[in-house]
Amino acid sequence: MKTKADKRPRRYLRSRITRKLILDTALNVFLSEGYAKTTIAKISEQANVGYGTVYSHFKGKDDILNHVVDGVMDEFYNFLDLNFTPSSYEEAREIFFQLIRTAFVLSDRHRPIMKVYQEALGQSEQVTGHWQSIIDQFIRNATQSIIYAQEAGMARRFDPQIGAKAYILLIDRFIWEVVQGKEGDLDHLAAVLTDMLFTGFFKAPAHRK
Repeated sequence: MKTKADKRPRRYLRSRITRKLILDTALNVFLSEGYAKTTIAKISEQANVGYGTVYSHFKGKDDILNHVVDGVMDEFYNFLDLNFTPSSYEEAREIFFQLIRTAFVLSDRHRPIMKVYQEALGQSEQVTGHWQSIIDQFIRNATQSIIYAQEAGMARRFDPQIGAKAYILLIDRFIWEVVQGKEGDLDHLAAVLTDMLFTGFFKAPAHRK
């Protein structure tokens, strides 16, 4: 006779399978219908699961969309989990270049669902709040990276939080430019923004004798 402990892993596995089915189905519905026309009813019907089953896993379509986008951006989030401890200016520059490039490449690769997400940003407070929480986390991570670089003598002294915010908001702006197809050469774009971050626009004039 099976015990409750024996059954629990099976229920957990079924739950994970159902959750993935809902997310995969929702992705297809969002892509075909767009944000505004996507409904829980359409998702549940196409996934062949009960309406209530969808709500047992997610709070609503905005929650589902946030999880879908989190899934496609996992590779970038993994970068953020790495400790920023470069041993040289060149290594720090390369890390930032790869971070910026990865954000743009993923945004381009998943352009269809990111367009849906951009549509949702203009209509849903929950989606807007979720994206803002992501931006805030990016700013916190960038702030710590700048502080590390300053303490290691790799960066000038300035307010690291303001610098991080300016840097992340600029990247955020260009992410949506990439999504809209307004930027084609992503390597060049990432290189220019990295140069801006590490060298700035201007240089001091040479002192005259």
